[in-house]
Amino acid sequence: MASDTVLITGISGFIAKHVALILLERGYTVRGTVRSSAKGEEVRVTLARHGAAVDRLEIIEADLLSDAGWAEAAAGCRFVVHMASPFPMAQPRDRFALVPAAREGTLRVIGAARDAGVERVVMTSSIVAVYQGHGSRADARYGDADWSNTNDPSVGAYAVSKTVAERAAWEATRGTGLELAVINPAFVLGPLLDADAGTSAMLIAMMMRGRTPVVPDVSFGIVDVRDVAQAHMAAMETPAAAGHRFILSAGTRSLIEIGRHLAAADPTLRRRVPRFVLPDYVVRMASKVSAQARLLVLELGRAKDLDADPARTNLAIVFRTPEEAIAATAASLREYGLVR
Repeated sequence: MASDTVLITGISGFIAKHVALILLERGYTVRGTVRSSAKGEEVRVTLARHGAAVDRLEIIEADLLSDAGWAEAAAGCRFVVHMASPFPMAQPRDRFALVPAAREGTLRVIGAARDAGVERVVMTSSIVAVYQGHGSRADARYGDADWSNTNDPSVGAYAVSKTVAERAAWEATRGTGLELAVINPAFVLGPLLDADAGTSAMLIAMMMRGRTPVVPDVSFGIVDVRDVAQAHMAAMETPAAAGHRFILSAGTRSLIEIGRHLAAADPTLRRRVPRFVLPDYVVRMASKVSAQARLLVLELGRAKDLDADPARTNLAIVFRTPEEAIAATAASLREYGLVR
């Protein structure tokens, strides 16, 4: 049984609660940051309901845009899992609007970890820090050496923030002795631990409610949140993981395919899930007036082959299928009354 203390930033997030659960199950002491004490209490209740030993859970208030609380949060920790980052449902018009919280927050966490003598930081980045802004690229294979091109105006605010923050983390840890490993998950689905659904799950909820009868021809890599949590723990514990990025994806599915898998898992959804693919020219026309549509144009019909082999080989991750993740998301949305 482990006895080390692990700091999880943004512990109230969808993925972060799964990471906290698996670390507590493994015997770690977990310290989590939240922006409000109320959020912290919600996390404690959620984890206790799923059998976690919350007597080994400590909650600290800290905000990415403030220095207050970070030294206290990192003190005495062996590891830091940095997960806090803004992820709004709607993309801001300003492509750099999310950068201050993402980049400056990351630097605050890295600085606090370094000053506290932390051994390793595991950072949650995203696949959008890997493949965006390369619309004319012929090779559909993307790996850990690839970076999104934030100079491309097609790259939205969230992808810009994740790319800039991850690059800042690599730069801030270079030559310091503080180890860094980065997790780059694709579209994260899977079971919810409570009714606080994240942005990814809400897309599935919209499909289940019948609000997306037509969808653009866009595809995503998909990974189950349980595998994402396992990868974070493995990146923390595996000595050779230091200095590496790990893409997490169990396979790519289009929006129309996601709808079909939802209907297969729950036949009552057949008349609600998307049934038609929006013609590309309609999306291109909409992009002239809609910032959200503009983000989709370069993704239309674009296949992406995401190289998750390093996670399989070096972190020993055996991925659940996208269909398992989709079905688990739908079941959880029903269980917590978010879709009827």
